[in-house]
Amino acid sequence: MGALSFAGVKPALATALFRDGALSLPRAAALAGMPVSAFAAHLSRLGIAVVRLDAQEAARDMDTLDAWLAASS
Repeated sequence: MGALSFAGVKPALATALFRDGALSLPRAAALAGMPVSAFAAHLSRLGIAVVRLDAQEAARDMDTLDAWLAASS
């Protein structure tokens, strides 16, 4: 196929679809033919956020963590 490698097409497509919000992380990893952890590392190397939280979601998560830590002390 010339300069374009078939081996790179699926990961590139999966990356674009994940970045655009069309696929979840597990589905994009499956399309890329990679374990979720490896695909997450791949995205991270490209500067693509794996976890997308707005400020309110992040604050709720921090409150939940604080409550859990307080309860387990």
